[in-house]
Amino acid sequence: MLGIAILVVGALVVGWLYRYVGENQEGWGWLITAIGAGVGGFIGSESLGGASTWGPETGGMFVLPALIGAVVVGGVVEWVVRQVTPKGQARGMHA
Repeated sequence: MLGIAILVVGALVVGWLYRYVGENQEGWGWLITAIGAGVGGFIGSESLGGASTWGPETGGMFVLPALIGAVVVGGVVEWVVRQVTPKGQARGMHA
C-alpha cells in the first residue's frame, strides 16, 4: 500500500513539475502527464525484469527505476499533450 501511495504522489509531482519546463500551454493537461508518469513509474518499478530490482525499495516498489520510468514516460506524454493542444486554448484565450 505504501508503494502505491508513493507512486501516486510521485506521479503527481512529476506531472506538475513538467508544467514549468519550456513553454506551458496545456492548463490542466499536467494531470494527463501525471497519469502517464504513474504508468511509467509502475512499468519502471515492476515490469522491467532484472533492471527494475536495483536501488532502494520502499513498500515493495523500487524507487529509482520507478522514478526513471515516470520521468521518461511523463516527458513523452507531456510532449504529446503540448503538440495536440492548440496554443492559447488551454488558458481560455483564443488564437
